[in-house]
Amino acid sequence: MRQLSEWLDREILPRVEKPSRYLGTELNAVHKDPARVRLRACLAFPDSYDLGLGNLGLQILYHILNQRPEFWAERVCAPHPDLEALLRERGLPLFALESKTPLHAFDLLGFTLQWELNYTNILNMLDLGGVPPLAAERSAQHPLVIAGGPCVFNPEPLALFIDAFVIGDGEEVVLELADAVAAGGDRETVLDRLASLDGVYVPARYPMIEVGGRLVPPPDAPRIRKRLVRDLDATPFPTDYLVPYAAQVHDRVALEVLRGCTQSCRFCQAGMVTRPVRERSLDNLARLQVETMQRTGYEEISLVSLSTCDYSQVKSLVRQAVELATPEHIGVSLPSLRLDSFSVDLANQLGNVRKSGITFAPEAATDRMRAVINKFISREDLLDMSRQCFQQGWDQIKLYFMIGLPTETDDDVKAIGELAREVWFVGRPLRGGRAKVNLGISTFVPKPQTPFQWAAQIPMAETRRRQGLLRGQLHNIKAIKFGRHDAFETYLEGLITRGDRRLGWLIYWAWQAGARFDGWYEYRTQEAWQTACERWQAEFGRDPATELEEREVPAPLPWDHIDVLIPKGWLAADWERARHLDWQRDCRRDDGKCNRCGVIDQERAACTAMLRRSREGARADADLSLAGPQTPPDLPAIGSLRFRWERRGLARLLSHKELMNVFIRALRRARLPLKYSEGFHPHASLSFSTALPVGLETVGDWCDVQITAAVEPEQFLSALNAALPPGFAVHEGWLVAVSEPSLMATLDCAAWRAELPPELAGDDLAERVAQYLAQPQIIAQRRGKQQGQVVHRPVDIKPMIRSLQVAAEGVLELQMVSHDGRPPKVDDVLTTLLNCSSDALLGVRVLKLASLRQVGDALLPPAPPVLETV
Repeated sequence: MRQLSEWLDREILPRVEKPSRYLGTELNAVHKDPARVRLRACLAFPDSYDLGLGNLGLQILYHILNQRPEFWAERVCAPHPDLEALLRERGLPLFALESKTPLHAFDLLGFTLQWELNYTNILNMLDLGGVPPLAAERSAQHPLVIAGGPCVFNPEPLALFIDAFVIGDGEEVVLELADAVAAGGDRETVLDRLASLDGVYVPARYPMIEVGGRLVPPPDAPRIRKRLVRDLDATPFPTDYLVPYAAQVHDRVALEVLRGCTQSCRFCQAGMVTRPVRERSLDNLARLQVETMQRTGYEEISLVSLSTCDYSQVKSLVRQAVELATPEHIGVSLPSLRLDSFSVDLANQLGNVRKSGITFAPEAATDRMRAVINKFISREDLLDMSRQCFQQGWDQIKLYFMIGLPTETDDDVKAIGELAREVWFVGRPLRGGRAKVNLGISTFVPKPQTPFQWAAQIPMAETRRRQGLLRGQLHNIKAIKFGRHDAFETYLEGLITRGDRRLGWLIYWAWQAGARFDGWYEYRTQEAWQTACERWQAEFGRDPATELEEREVPAPLPWDHIDVLIPKGWLAADWERARHLDWQRDCRRDDGKCNRCGVIDQERAACTAMLRRSREGARADADLSLAGPQTPPDLPAIGSLRFRWERRGLARLLSHKELMNVFIRALRRARLPLKYSEGFHPHASLSFSTALPVGLETVGDWCDVQITAAVEPEQFLSALNAALPPGFAVHEGWLVAVSEPSLMATLDCAAWRAELPPELAGDDLAERVAQYLAQPQIIAQRRGKQQGQVVHRPVDIKPMIRSLQVAAEGVLELQMVSHDGRPPKVDDVLTTLLNCSSDALLGVRVLKLASLRQVGDALLPPAPPVLETV
């Protein structure tokens, strides 16, 4: 394991495009002694790290497992193709981020199933980690492979590969599952133990039968009832959030305010499988928000749920969140807005929100189609809501629609374009040329456990035809942006989501043919899926495209053994209501009534509490007025704290932008009196002496950060050191005036040490250095851009080299100064001296010893001004 870690550090991670995805040293990452734990688990996210670290489910399970001293949960995300290629080329296994342990050495691997187009990544991660993808080929020497998440409500397409599925809320069962695996025994004994747990499905214990060409559970098969967290306030929730170095797609804290939804949109799987609705109390949310802000340093907190505007005391919630966040210069966001004017007023209360765009999801553009999907807002209400948005200062409205919904006609598709034009017409008189409409068009995919689970999905050609029909309705209006989902991507999702156990072979053969990252346009290989489809049809005698066809209601379904608390009969009745344009009201509204969806029959106490809380909360909030936007305090800077900092080890692989994020969030966590920038995303005002290249270590770089109140430098340094992640430290520091020249302008010289590997150092390094320095000119090629093209310009670096010597065997020390306005670059000296490319320098460890200023002929370090203490 140590050898693998050293190999990754030295040879692999420096060669990938974004090393920060694989370091495992983020703030709040957990490291334990493997000899002192009873169970080692690796939580696996089968997509990019840039998406995975923002996954709330992964953060929650990581927190719960690591609270137990005898358990150690680590993480792994799908490696991007550049890392996969390097690992396969060198015969190295995929590894956990924290310890760099190969996946095959764990007791348990736990995959999060977010999307069907991640499934080939699961197989790839298993194979790359040294674990046979097929469960039948694993032995007692291999880890148990567990899966949970939104896609488990039809687990069958993955049943060939997963040993056990967790159905429902993972927090409710994860410790029971860990205890069951940690108890040991042979593989069959452990599987039996897992199968005895409520909410855990072990496919090996469920033989299927064939009915109508599909594999389905026998009529007498026991049903797996989903696990349910009944009290969110009593459930652990992480406030020591993992804080990444790399920018995330959702780069903020997600604070879950409620779980579940009762709006009954007939296409929405999440709304069906997460019932009943459960809320966190305002007091608990306040505590969680404060703790999370203090422990992470994030600049934004998002109040997340399927429909946050349906929180019973949403006005109180938003007011509380804004009042807690504003003094800390932290933004608050609502990711999901209901289709009404009240939601617009809520969004307007968030004064930190840049009024460039606001998002709504009508999904359908005609009253008839809105009745089909059970999502009602009239055309007049939508236009009135759009008018309010433009009047209150928003420039852009983003509208999400679906095409391909059941019973949709061409007129329904055209109506989307007509409605988009009407919204734009509403905005033009109010916002002028700034008024824009952004359309997001997805294609309907029928999902298991919904009233539309029997519906047909339109094929790829029809998707493209309807997209073209809609585009034609927009009349090339530049102010209306037309975004749509890729037709093949949607086809793949539909192919898999309602599949049976045999469909797993299609996924397996597609992976063998090269399928990876199927949700990424730049990585997707349509040919691999075409090859797999042909093989599957030859093997099983059925065209995979038949998975898109409408299903008969009486026929058994591959997921009939999964119990989400809503009976299949109710879903079928709602499918009929959709065909007859009948509505289902939200049972949580004051004018709503119980829709007899079946949840109340199994969870009466939870449902009753939900209804009582909803109505009591609505009454408590009724007389509360929405506060206007709040402005954070803007205090003047009294000076800057200038300090020296270092980064060592894996931290050297961060980019300058990632480095800035490290310090900005650490300064927030240190709770120092910082001066913040203005605008919608305020951040601490700090500047560095140089933009340090990726791969270089330093003990001699400097930074200035503006402060608004007196603080002793020792106190500042101590607080900041306590807040920094591993690999970073700060040292000496002092106060300087705001008017002091910038560090970048004054520290234009530097000293370095370079440790060369034997193949570059050779036996005659001192002689080569002497010959090198004797040259009249030393020409380096510096990379730049000209008219958008990469160019290389020759630069004579001889005047920049103040000293260069061999300090020890294979060790160089050098000093460089700026010349003709060009800064010194250590790579220029190393590539020209060693006559090698920049890539060959990846094995060289370079340490920046000092940042220096030139005073006459002398090179001096920064010095404190002659001042009293701060």
